[in-house]
Amino acid sequence: MAVMFDCSSDMALFRKPYTTTSSVSFAFPPPSAIAGLISAIVGLDNGASGNASRADYWRELAGTRVAVALLRQTRWLRAAVNFWNVKNPQSTPHIQVKHQFVSSPRYRVYVSGGVEARLRGHLERGSFIYTPFLGVAYALAQIDYIGSCDPRPAEKGEVRVNTVIPWTEEGMELNLAESGGVFSERVPFRLTAERALDESVKVVYSADVNRPLCVRKRGELHVTRCAARGVEDIVAWFPEW
Repeated sequence: MAVMFDCSSDMALFRKPYTTTSSVSFAFPPPSAIAGLISAIVGLDNGASGNASRADYWRELAGTRVAVALLRQTRWLRAAVNFWNVKNPQSTPHIQVKHQFVSSPRYRVYVSGGVEARLRGHLERGSFIYTPFLGVAYALAQIDYIGSCDPRPAEKGEVRVNTVIPWTEEGMELNLAESGGVFSERVPFRLTAERALDESVKVVYSADVNRPLCVRKRGELHVTRCAARGVEDIVAWFPEW
C-alpha cells in the first residue's frame, strides 16, 4: 500500500547545501526534506533533547520509499531576511541575508512501506505530532490527504511520469521530443543520524508541471500507477531508505 497527500504553503525554502551567505532553494523538497516532513507528522523522535545535532528518526525511516511531484509551476520570490549579528553586534545588531524562496508551492508526496501505516493514521485523522513546514519554520505547510492506494506496475514501453525521476543513467532514456523542457540536478537523498550527508541522487523533472516526462527506457527505475479518490498518477519511486 501507499499514501498520497498534498502539501502547500505561501513559500518554501529547501536550501541547496553549497550556498552560504545567500540561500538558494531547490524547486521541490528533496528526499531528505520529505523525511523531515514525514517525521514531523508521525512524531518520530530526533534525539535533539540530548544533542541538538542528532537526527535519530532516520533509523525509524528504514524501508520507507517516497516520491514527489510538483503541482504548480515554480515561481521564485527573492527577499532579504533580518538576522541577529552574533559575530559583531557592536557595529550593527542586525544583518540582512538574501534568500530565494519558492513562491506559493504545492507538491504531492507519495509514501510506501516503512512508516506508511503510521503516517496514514495521522493523515486520516488530520492529527500531526509536530507542526509540518516546507523547509523552514516560517513556511507552515497545509497538508491535504488524498488517500491510500495499491500501487500497480506501469505498462511496459514508453510511460509518462508525473513525478520527479531519480536518474541512474544506466539503461534509462527520455523521449525529449515528447517531454519538452527538462531540468536536472543532484539532491540530498539520505542523511546520517549526525545530520551529515550520507547519499545524494541525480534527478530529472519537467520544466512544465502540466507536461509529464516521457520515459522511453526505465532501466531499474521503479514506476507504478497510483490511484485514489479520482487522482491517478504515474509515480517514479526513489529507492528505499
